[in-house]
Amino acid sequence: MAALVGDAAGSGDVLVARATAAGAGALAIVRLSGPSGRTLDVARGLAPRVPFPPEARHAYFSPLLDADGAVVDEGLFLFFRAPASSTGEEVVELHAHGSPAVVEELVRAAVSRGARRARPGEFTRRALANGKLDLARAEGVGLLAAAASRGEARRAIGLVRGELSRRVALVREDLLGALVELEARLDFGDELAAGDDGPALARLDRARRTLEALGEEVGAGRVAEGVPTVVIAGPPNAGKSTLFNALLGEDRALVTEVPGTTRDAVSELVEICGERVRLVDTAGLREAGDPVEKLGVEAARRAVAGADLVLVTREPGAGAETGLDLPSGVAPLLVGTKADLGPAGGAGGLRVSARTGAGLEELRREIGRRLGAGGEGGSFTGLPRQGEALRRAAVALDGLGPATPGELAAAGARAALHALGEITGETATEDLLDRVFSTFCVGK
Repeated sequence: MAALVGDAAGSGDVLVARATAAGAGALAIVRLSGPSGRTLDVARGLAPRVPFPPEARHAYFSPLLDADGAVVDEGLFLFFRAPASSTGEEVVELHAHGSPAVVEELVRAAVSRGARRARPGEFTRRALANGKLDLARAEGVGLLAAAASRGEARRAIGLVRGELSRRVALVREDLLGALVELEARLDFGDELAAGDDGPALARLDRARRTLEALGEEVGAGRVAEGVPTVVIAGPPNAGKSTLFNALLGEDRALVTEVPGTTRDAVSELVEICGERVRLVDTAGLREAGDPVEKLGVEAARRAVAGADLVLVTREPGAGAETGLDLPSGVAPLLVGTKADLGPAGGAGGLRVSARTGAGLEELRREIGRRLGAGGEGGSFTGLPRQGEALRRAAVALDGLGPATPGELAAAGARAALHALGEITGETATEDLLDRVFSTFCVGK
């Protein structure tokens, strides 16, 4: 793939940063990337026993030196020749023990020999500039590095592997083909055989319908903006805290036989059907006389008002009325608790026993279904800005028909191509790239 955009200021620098997660661990990787020759020169000063020139993609065991030339660790030295590297530049990786102090000494040693500490996302930005990946795949790299659930990782790897990019490329082929036909007729109409713009306009219409369908797919599988909130609500002593602990897999909320034990909203992140969910336990809803309990009830109602899904708990023999003022568009999920103690009350809903585990898996699946989690369908993942670009591309082609003048049709095709280029990077501005890569971690 050809290079898409220039790098930010400082593209000739040798970059250095820790490429593994911060904190102590068994292993850490310090990565250097930059111009051929200079990068290797910096790295060789940190690992003097490595032969010169080193064999590419060969692991050498060597003492690793700090800025004063003292041995700070022993580890592996790996050399990647440009352009056959992750960034397209000359790359060296130092594999050391995962001590933050050791890593910092190695980074400082590289800086003392002429390297510069990398900014967030700068390695991936150089890979983009050198044509190793496009912008959509680069954003997938950032999402994958930050994924905190199986669902997030699954969607991110789809972007990394180019699923969205391939679909966009197919539409671009149609748009470019139509634009060539239209511009040829506009520029050389007198010299071409008689005909009209019908075939080109038909291609543009096909591209529009494809973009609309792709936009719907991306929307269905779009990376969530924030973590959905699931609130457990209901009357006192209805098993809310016990259910909260069971779904969480640990005793986080206090559970007693005394009604009104929970005095404030307690929340934790939990993975349900492969997705991160913020699960909230709340105080029992009733008319409270105790001022502290009254504050808890008010907090519970606020939590319900901001929920994406509300689990309404009911004890055996209780009625089906929720007594809740739910957010617009949020239907309650009725949960009959304490199923091991007696028959369900009211109608509908699921029955669970947090003590025996009965019904909990079914409840998890229903929560996942309500939140659109855990699907393995064909929806393509996308970020909000990518979905917006697809929408603008489709709108640019909207309204084109057999009577549309060639100039307007060509202008629509060019506008659509520009919008799609923002997804893959061909028309990305430096401001857009700055915004994208500012969300990456250092070392990525």
